[in-house]
Amino acid sequence: MKKIIISLALSLIFIGISFGQETECGDGITYSNEKQTKYDKRLSDYPKIESVPTYSDGKDELNKLIESNLKVSENGKNIVFRLNYMFTVTCDGQIKDFKTLGDPKASELTNMEDIIKETNGKWKPAVKDGEPVDCVYFAKKTIVGNKY
Repeated sequence: MKKIIISLALSLIFIGISFGQETECGDGITYSNEKQTKYDKRLSDYPKIESVPTYSDGKDELNKLIESNLKVSENGKNIVFRLNYMFTVTCDGQIKDFKTLGDPKASELTNMEDIIKETNGKWKPAVKDGEPVDCVYFAKKTIVGNKY
């Protein structure tokens, strides 16, 4: 009788653990939006999809957030430059792997990475075959240094 009770208890524990675990999303592949990165050779290694991750409050609100929080270092105050940046929006709306593209010095000129990290969890992931997947978000911003 003790063996049956122990077996039953262990079975219930394993069932509870199975139902209590979060299921992972995505397919383990990081994609990029076909239209957004079609001609950019820097992103040619990513498989392309039609979907793109979106900021939950909308693109205009993201731009307002960036504009109101952007700071430029003293080295960037007297120049106009284009900041190309990208990050991955995971299938659960998290942000990872932020990086600037092009001139490595450009990443030191602003606090763009900090601003983007503040939006973590506020993204709707890209979708492939009806399922959320990890996808690169690529953006450009022309910055007039003395404006900030």
